[in-house]
Amino acid sequence: MLPRPPGVVRRWWSRHPWTADSLIAAGYLLVALSVSTVEWFDVDLAAQPGRIALAVAIVGITTLAVLLRRRRPLAMTVLVIAVGLVSVAQTVGVDAFAVPILLYSVAVYRTVALGWQAFATAAVVAVLAPFLPWAAPHEPGEPQQTIISVVLFALFGLLIGINVGNRKRYVEALVDRAAQLARERDQQAQLAAVAERTRIAREMHDIVSHSLTVIVALSEGALATKDPAASRSAMTAVTDAARGSLVDMRRMLGVLRETGSAPLAPQPDAASIPTLVETFRGLGLPVALTVSGPSTDDPSILLAVHRITQEALTNALRYSERPKRVDVVITTDDEHLELIVENDGSIPDAPSLGAGQGLLGLRERVAFQGGRVTAGAVGDRLWRVHAVLPLEPRPTRTSPPTTEPRGTTP
Repeated sequence: MLPRPPGVVRRWWSRHPWTADSLIAAGYLLVALSVSTVEWFDVDLAAQPGRIALAVAIVGITTLAVLLRRRRPLAMTVLVIAVGLVSVAQTVGVDAFAVPILLYSVAVYRTVALGWQAFATAAVVAVLAPFLPWAAPHEPGEPQQTIISVVLFALFGLLIGINVGNRKRYVEALVDRAAQLARERDQQAQLAAVAERTRIAREMHDIVSHSLTVIVALSEGALATKDPAASRSAMTAVTDAARGSLVDMRRMLGVLRETGSAPLAPQPDAASIPTLVETFRGLGLPVALTVSGPSTDDPSILLAVHRITQEALTNALRYSERPKRVDVVITTDDEHLELIVENDGSIPDAPSLGAGQGLLGLRERVAFQGGRVTAGAVGDRLWRVHAVLPLEPRPTRTSPPTTEPRGTTP
């Protein structure tokens, strides 16, 4: 919101341009009639009625030009200069008062360059007018004085117009710039809101998809077994998974509250991947985890690796059929982290059970990190998710490759 311009008169003047121009034109008309009346005292009105009619016509035209100066400043200036060629038949030319006003208007409402061009034209006309055949008689030396006074008066009006016009255009540029910055600020806020909604939707998908897949697998196992102890153990795991998912959802939705009272959970770290793998191994998925290369402590990279692994293993549990191996291989060097998740039990052309947002979320997450990811079949019943994430240069420490034993189906 821009501040209100100062000055009651100035604000009223800017809000009522027609009224302001009418007042200026009325003031000019009074001055022009007063100047013309001085000449009429020395004229025989009965003998020279045409001269009086010419003076009235000149006053009327120049007054109209002053009234319309804001809308058509250049055209009205040309009209007044043309009238000046006719008004030299009078002893006193009232157009000399209109020219500075019109030059002021050209400089304010058009450009400075056009103002100087109009001034040059008016100066040439002022120099030539006294020597035209129909010019009124004059005393020796009088034309030079008239030319100097007219040119100086016109220059005075032009310089004032240049000063006011430059200030007006500068203020307009500042207002436009402020409005542009405000629009850019609002656009950035909208883009940030869209990005945040996308991030929250992606996190909610990962939480809900993983938890529901685990719950479905455990429930099916509990229904299939006839061992009461195994069924009770499976249902206990279902309860734990549902409770953990509910806590994660409350925490994720709680960050949207203005009070900010929702507790924050730590981001997934290097230890979360083995825990995640162990969860899926307990569901009967023969997962083997292999980690090699220097470790990283970048929280955004660790979160991306956790979510990619979670999505890949969830899809393996959901869409594969009796897989014999599911490998999770994490390899890092000084510049990149490479994650490969393969399972050999994929079903070709298996119908999707979701909305297709999982892989889209992975691509968005990896693209945000400046990396790349591919997912698809690479052989007979072999499905691979391959992601490469760039690492920030940092001191690293190497650790020998570790391989966890492959789980067996309970």
